[in-house]
Amino acid sequence: MMLDMVSVVDALLPGFLTSATPSVASVCTTRPKYLVFDDDPTRPACVVEFGEPERLIRIDRILRALRVKMASGIPASLCCREWQPGTYVHVQEGLAGAPWFRVAEGIASEAQWRRLLERSVDAMRRLHVATRRLDAWTGRVDVAEELDRQVALCRSRDLALGAATLARIDEWGTDAAAAGPLATCWQHGDFSLNNLLVAANSVAIIDFEEFGGTSVPLHDAFGLALSVTLSQGSDCTLPRQECIRACVKTAIADEAIEPGCVPALLLHHLLWRVNQCHGLPRRAPLRQTLLAWIEQLAVAPHTFLGQLAQ
Repeated sequence: MMLDMVSVVDALLPGFLTSATPSVASVCTTRPKYLVFDDDPTRPACVVEFGEPERLIRIDRILRALRVKMASGIPASLCCREWQPGTYVHVQEGLAGAPWFRVAEGIASEAQWRRLLERSVDAMRRLHVATRRLDAWTGRVDVAEELDRQVALCRSRDLALGAATLARIDEWGTDAAAAGPLATCWQHGDFSLNNLLVAANSVAIIDFEEFGGTSVPLHDAFGLALSVTLSQGSDCTLPRQECIRACVKTAIADEAIEPGCVPALLLHHLLWRVNQCHGLPRRAPLRQTLLAWIEQLAVAPHTFLGQLAQ
């Protein structure tokens, strides 16, 4: 199919490609995507994906709505239409920047890692500001109910949680219920270094598959913080606690979160991600890491969260 991508783009977007020799690269993650390069070999002109109509139409609508409120930093949706019966094609703008597996190549110090986190947090804040401008994507969320929902999902999938974790769910859930519902907005859902493109003068956000899957506050901030360890390993020498603090402290202020709610919100984030791994064999190692972190958080929240634990 790679050899046909140029003709696909020409058919869908006549005149969009101007080079005499466009090229195509395939990226296979959860689903295959095709990067079509035109006259700039360092930045794809567009990204093409084929799939089921409901999913691609939803992504198209999300990107179009967000672009009205956020003019840069996310891809523009260029085309979404039926390609064959039962199959749609979605074409979105290509963006500049290095993917997660190239990020460490340009970073030589802890100060540079901190600067990358600052820039990534700024991109997250811009996304959330845009999201809050869309009334349909805002509201209030009951954290205790959301915790219970994730625990119920774990039980329905025969996933046993440890005694310490169950005790914390009761404790922190009770505290969250007493605090009452929190104002929030839809979260990206998978906000991480894996879904950022880092350039000299910009940080762009991609992959809106899980956008709106949860509205629980701090979800994206925790995802960004933990993705440093998950995606960069020993290349990043910043302690996990420092990454969490750097990503979460600003979000706590932006979302008016009481410090005492932070452990419950992190527990929800981890349980939600465990459930997202269900039925996906390739995510089995990630699920085991997340379960280990849940246990560590439950047993010693101050060790896991540092100064953010109350």
